[in-house]
Amino acid sequence: MQKPTLFQTSIMQTNQNFMIPLKEPISLLEYAYLLLKTRKFCAPEQFQRPEAWQVKDRKSFFQSVLMNRAEGTLVLVDIQQCIERMEYGGDTSSDTYKFFKKYFNEGFKYFVLDGNNRLCFITSLLEDNYLIPEGTYEFISDEVNGNISSFTVRKGKQKFSDLPTRVQRVIQSRKSVLSVYTQITLEGMSEVFQNVNSGVPLNAQELRNAYSSPWAEFFRDLSKEVAPLLGYTHKDPIFRLKGQEWLVDCIAMAIDGIAINEVTGELQFTGVTQTSKNKLYKSTFFTQEEQNFYTNKFIELMDFISQMLHDEILEEKSLKQKSKIQNLYWMMTTVDGIETYDQAVAAVEKQEIAYLDKQRKFGEEDKTFRQCCEGMNAENLEVRYTILTEILTEVVGERNDFSTLNEVFESV
Repeated sequence: MQKPTLFQTSIMQTNQNFMIPLKEPISLLEYAYLLLKTRKFCAPEQFQRPEAWQVKDRKSFFQSVLMNRAEGTLVLVDIQQCIERMEYGGDTSSDTYKFFKKYFNEGFKYFVLDGNNRLCFITSLLEDNYLIPEGTYEFISDEVNGNISSFTVRKGKQKFSDLPTRVQRVIQSRKSVLSVYTQITLEGMSEVFQNVNSGVPLNAQELRNAYSSPWAEFFRDLSKEVAPLLGYTHKDPIFRLKGQEWLVDCIAMAIDGIAINEVTGELQFTGVTQTSKNKLYKSTFFTQEEQNFYTNKFIELMDFISQMLHDEILEEKSLKQKSKIQNLYWMMTTVDGIETYDQAVAAVEKQEIAYLDKQRKFGEEDKTFRQCCEGMNAENLEVRYTILTEILTEVVGERNDFSTLNEVFESV
């Protein structure tokens, strides 16, 4: 077999070099110039999801822009520069070249690999295609000193060009981080897209944990204080804040899921959902007495579980059925609830009997108590309440009416 000539070797090396993704130095571009630079862009469906923001998402980002808190890097591909590099290297027959050439001939200048929703919104806003919701808005007018000013958007005057000149200038001067590839193949684009989207989106509890709320700080501190308890109930309580969310579930069940209607005075079951937990984080925080009460009950629960493990009343594997411990916590926090270790042991044993009972059914779906412990909707909590109050009556004795719940804090 004849060896390639030096010229042929040079061409082969050149073609290999053009397989390597290259990009410009990261730049910081004001929105006004960003709009001019990226006016003709598209997001090929194989590399980027289509625009997906809803009304609330656009408004939220608009407010972030006003307060200069919009984050994230826009990752683009310069179509023309990529084509010129391929033509220079003699790579005009590849699928990549044909792909780029097709979009270039259609008038596009950039592909968006990350940040399509943000770029679409910025373009829509500055080109007067976005109708700003009515209302009064605050914005940082001086990035150096952090001065905050305000303006009002009224009906019929909801476009960017309708905004006061001082606001328009501030928005146009906001900056975005830009990462632009000038050489890349289809395979490289796919790899970059996967890399920038490889992070796992925040789950509901991770988002709540970021709230500026005393509830967020309370549950962060609580999860540290009762870390051994979470270690019993969760394989990895820190992962995705699963342990912290379990604590939220316990508190939500105790104060909201099963509660007295403030208007009718009747017992109601509202269930515990992501929406209700979000509302909890935005609600009025505990009084100091309430905070001490619920925290101390968790510490007491942790001590009870530790002792039960020592006494071989419980096995560690049984603690992975988290609802059993959650139910015990509810029985410790309700009016005339469990107060002693012996009562807790008796309640655990009676709960196990109810948990294994397949004959007793509830509701239209004929669910067992065990099945109702698998969820926290209103129907499940009503069944839990039925069984748990029966257990409490046997363990603690005659109990006062549930409506006296608030009186528990008078004695704390």
